[in-house]
Amino acid sequence: MLQSFRARHPQRTLMSTIPASLRTFDVAAVPSKENKRNDQHSNTWTLKNGCSCKVLMLVSNGFDPDPRVHAEAKSMVAHGYEVKLLAWDRELKYPAKEIRDGISIERIHLRSSHNRGATQAVFIAAMTGIMVARGLRRSFDVVHAHDFDTLPAAYALACLKRRPLVYDAHEDFVGMLDGFIPSWMSKVIHRAEDLFVRHVDLLITVGEKLRQDFERRGCHRSVVVGNWKVVSEFRLQPDVRLRVRRELQIPQTALVVSFIAQLGTERKIHELLKAISLRPSVHLIVAGTGPELPVVKNYARIHRNIHYLGFLDPDGVRSATWASDVVYYGFDTKNPNSKYSAPNKLFEALAAGKCLISGHFGEIEAIVNSTHCGILLSSFSEQQIVRALDDCLNFDRLRMFQQSAAHAGEATYNWAKAEEQLLSSYEELCDMKSNVTSVESARCGPVE
Repeated sequence: MLQSFRARHPQRTLMSTIPASLRTFDVAAVPSKENKRNDQHSNTWTLKNGCSCKVLMLVSNGFDPDPRVHAEAKSMVAHGYEVKLLAWDRELKYPAKEIRDGISIERIHLRSSHNRGATQAVFIAAMTGIMVARGLRRSFDVVHAHDFDTLPAAYALACLKRRPLVYDAHEDFVGMLDGFIPSWMSKVIHRAEDLFVRHVDLLITVGEKLRQDFERRGCHRSVVVGNWKVVSEFRLQPDVRLRVRRELQIPQTALVVSFIAQLGTERKIHELLKAISLRPSVHLIVAGTGPELPVVKNYARIHRNIHYLGFLDPDGVRSATWASDVVYYGFDTKNPNSKYSAPNKLFEALAAGKCLISGHFGEIEAIVNSTHCGILLSSFSEQQIVRALDDCLNFDRLRMFQQSAAHAGEATYNWAKAEEQLLSSYEELCDMKSNVTSVESARCGPVE
């Protein structure tokens, strides 16, 4: 089918074969419904004593957008906070300034690339200096660092402006860098993080295992705000599923697996591609960028049941997930970060009511076991994945997994619950800052 399609349309590029409903677009040029809705929240959040609360968030990516940062910032804006965001656009891809969903975004255009290894330290140092300089020119009540690479800048701003400091640990930072930096540098970063977490006013992280680890390392106040999703954003209309499948020339009754993520070597994408190639009736939707991209493109060129869609914006991710039956999340269990893993893909599957295929690692193992929402592989081998696919071809069993996933997303793992934890923690923090009585900071003296 794919070969005949190319024969009929020899001039069409890879991007042109992506369904129109999934293609990315310039978000700066297209006003969203969320923008219009959040414009109504013109007043900042008011504390009990009448003061407003302004939050400065720091993030080390271009905010394209980062799903976790976007969810937190949107919720805060919707509840009256004024959120300003400083982002490091290392690819120089996005506007220097932008308003999105009520969030004021300012980007630092400092060219670099991901996965540079130890040499990235030079660029992070430069980015830190720029963030501090720009942050000092802004008015804010709380500074919020997303991941460790922005924590030094946030710490400096918190001390210089005498404001509360929030550290949002999206993952085990040192574990994420395993294999990219020398062991001595890993130890330096780990020790530096140990020192910083003892002096943050609030630590937010993605799961209980990682929260407990930070607590053991000396963090005094920590909460879990999971990567949970707004269920209504992932439960789309039936025609979206039909349209995506039709545009990809996937039969409406076929089993469809999706893998939409960073295409890193640790994601076990090779094994998935091999397994799918052995089951021609099963279709695979892949999207994302990363080191394994050439392999993915090669498989998509050879096998008509493998569809590569490039990089998708959030709407495209939701549409492709809704069009699938199964979400795959592979990970190298030897990677130190695996023991904490509570990924976006898991909670997207629960929000959309999709079966999950994954493995025995991190928080993902406990959640799949407790909710019965999918299949855990004993190993990420081609044979194990084929066996799981065959299991999902039993549509009664597949429906059971999907129903369990949908229930878990509705009852437990949804953004409303995560948002409640985020907002209550912030209310306590802002009340501390605005208290008439001076609060002694363990970091650098009394808060103004």
